[in-house]
Order: sequence, then C-alpha cells, then structure tokens
Amino acid sequence: MRASTKRALSLLASSGFVVFALIVYITLIQPEYEMIKELRGGLDSNIKILADTRTALLGVDKLKIEYKQNEKKIDTLSLALPSEESVSSIVAQINNRSEANSLIIQSIGINYLPIKSPIGSVSLIRGIGTLQLDLRIFGSYSSFKRFLQDLERNVRIMDVRNLRLESAGKPDQDLYAFNLTVDTYYQPK
Repeated sequence: MRASTKRALSLLASSGFVVFALIVYITLIQPEYEMIKELRGGLDSNIKILADTRTALLGVDKLKIEYKQNEKKIDTLSLALPSEESVSSIVAQINNRSEANSLIIQSIGINYLPIKSPIGSVSLIRGIGTLQLDLRIFGSYSSFKRFLQDLERNVRIMDVRNLRLESAGKPDQDLYAFNLTVDTYYQPK
C-alpha cells in the first residue's frame, strides 16, 4: 500500500471516529447532560426551600419561647380585658371589695353599652365592649374611700364615671349612701 493510500485511509478512519464521537455525543451525552442540569436546578431549589424552612422553624421556636416567657403577662392581660362579659366575676369582685371594706351593697344594675369599633379598618383589632354598673352602696366615708382604692387596683379595668353621695343616717353619724356608675370593659370574640 502506498503512503498516500495509508494517509487517506487514516484520514477517513479519523473522520469516521470524529463523526462517531459526534453521534455518540449528540445522542447519548447531550440529553444526559441536559437532565443533569435540570436535576441540579431542582436540587438547588430544594436546598433553598430547606434552608427557608429551617429559618422559619427557628423563628417559630423563638416565638414559642417568647410566648412561654410572656404567658403570665398574657394571662394577666386576659384578666384585665377578658374576652367575654363575665358578669358573675364582676359582681363577685365588687361584692368581695365591699365586704372587705365593711360596705353594704343595696343594688347593682347592669347596662350593656354598644361595642365600640376600633378606629380605622384594621381587621385584626376587635372592638371594646362596655358594661355599665349602677351601684348603690351604704357605709362610712373612709370605708368607701378604701373601696374606691381597691377598685382602682383591681385586675379588671374599672372606671368610676359618676358618683353621688347622700347622708343615710343622722347628721352626726358617718353613714352614707353612695350611688356610683362604674364602667368595666371586655373584648368580644
């Protein structure tokens, strides 16, 4: 065989190998490479989702810890502004305060005032309900003063709106009839 024929055959064989390599690359390697790129993209996306989820879980854990630390404050706040009227609780508190200060309750009237809507249109803020108590109490002036101080320090928020004082005994006696209006509040569900 001549040298030119050998060269031509080797060039032809080389070209065949190059064409064969291109065919293998196009049919086998390139689709797999595209699939690998898609899988890497999916993996990166899943890694980001995992990192975001871990961050969110850490935030929830922090909120749980913070809630546990503030649970006592939240319970106290629930007593100060309960989610329902709790009329029996109000009457019991006033009765306890009056007995502790040697006062006699003659009557208690309860009026449900309209619920005050929050200012603005924020849907997370609920309105405030008001119960208005009309009380008639008998006792000494000093006992009544202590009674008012106890109402002021009471856990549940109570505001004295109106007060009338009448003498209930002889002019030299320290016995009075106290007519007062007290507002107490709740936050309906």
